[in-house]
Amino acid sequence: MIHHFGRSGVFGSQAGGDPRPTPGTTAGCSHRGMKPTSKGDVLNQPLPHRTVCTPIVCLLAIVTCLCAALPGPAAAYDIYAPLKQRLIQDGLRPNVVSLAFQPPPPPQYKIVALTFRIREGKRSYAQFLTPASIAKAQQFLDRHAATFARAESASGVDRRVIAAILLVETRFGSYTGQTPTLAVFSTFAVMDQRENRDKIWSMLTVRDRKRWNRDAFDRKMMDRSKWAYQELSSLLRWADSNGMDVQAYRGSVMGAIGWAQFLPSSLVRYGMDGDQDGVVDLFTAQDAIFSVANYLRGHGWTEARTEAEKERVIYAYNHSRPYCEAVLGIADRLRL
Repeated sequence: MIHHFGRSGVFGSQAGGDPRPTPGTTAGCSHRGMKPTSKGDVLNQPLPHRTVCTPIVCLLAIVTCLCAALPGPAAAYDIYAPLKQRLIQDGLRPNVVSLAFQPPPPPQYKIVALTFRIREGKRSYAQFLTPASIAKAQQFLDRHAATFARAESASGVDRRVIAAILLVETRFGSYTGQTPTLAVFSTFAVMDQRENRDKIWSMLTVRDRKRWNRDAFDRKMMDRSKWAYQELSSLLRWADSNGMDVQAYRGSVMGAIGWAQFLPSSLVRYGMDGDQDGVVDLFTAQDAIFSVANYLRGHGWTEARTEAEKERVIYAYNHSRPYCEAVLGIADRLRL
């Protein structure tokens, strides 16, 4: 902050800023009515008030001016500056972008590095095929029977498959993720910059570096940067058109949100208002059920006849063969 010294402040004791006493006065004290004094009396009198620029005051003034000249937080390095400019150039309103990044979301470097260590297999899906998990899925089907009936009638998608997906994705909303969605997409998006990739590379274990090698790592990061930019753009457009606080979204480490774990692009295209309250909210059972049904219908479920064709539709939802097998396995058990 720049401190402006007023006319009666440190550098001036009178209205005009002139430190000289007015005629007939000494340092602002009038002699009118004062008795003549002897030399000794004069020496014993208190000194008249004078404004003095002491070394300490001068030093404080210099420091204040220097601090005012230093760059403040606004001038600090902004990792998202090129990203925000690109979003605006691609058609997002400047105020939407500015509001979304105010304050700037903390970069999720650790999360991005973690995604290079996640590996799945059949073992991770076996937990959803246990009798306890199947019983939970059946209870969910029974509890929302009316909603499932409407969704199945409108989409032609088997209600058991819808329930199976919601079980595997979040255990019917029990855990939807706590990773800040805006932050993780933004961090992935800025991986098109070499210095940001270097930071992630330095965080990987020696074993992971050997498994990837630098060239493969860079290619993967560039692909994810392009993907994340598109998802970020969809997220901002969705939040803008629906009056949502984009910084409030929380989800998976890859940015999926809600019970159905939709990416923003899927939310924009396939999200449905199942409870007809005027808002698509994937954190509610009705909207999640209808949105999953709409997604599968949009990817060809009604034309799928064989097990392989159905698996291909589910694969569009999650690019994992073990995932597809688990979903169809749960649906089969729910028919028993």
